[in-house]
Amino acid sequence: MAESCQLFCLNILSYRKSGISQEIYHDYMVNTHAALVGKLLEKYGVVRWTMNHPTDTSRQLAKKIYDEQFANYADYDCIVQIVFPEVDCFVRMKEDPYYKEFIKPDHDKFADTARSKIIIGLFEEIIDNGKLIRS
Repeated sequence: MAESCQLFCLNILSYRKSGISQEIYHDYMVNTHAALVGKLLEKYGVVRWTMNHPTDTSRQLAKKIYDEQFANYADYDCIVQIVFPEVDCFVRMKEDPYYKEFIKPDHDKFADTARSKIIIGLFEEIIDNGKLIRS
């Protein structure tokens, strides 16, 4: 996907709320929270939204790539990526009454927002759909 403008990516490095299993957290994020949030992100111009949910199995698979360069495994419960053409897309979404009434309080049901972290950076695609798009 070659873009004509520079995109930004918000990464949310998320921890689940204490007492919630990884399986319940994953299911809630993908089936309940995503249904609540998806249309609003689309409304405000988000072009991509992905989630990475580590599992016990995937954590074990990390051992296959472990070496001195890949030695520090992050302990996040989920990494969310939200890509947009401008940061104000996300700012406007957070000002929406629907966000304030339904989505913001929903985070308190499953997320440990005090421990979770965010980072915003430039979104750069190098390979897309198995094809080198930028060399």
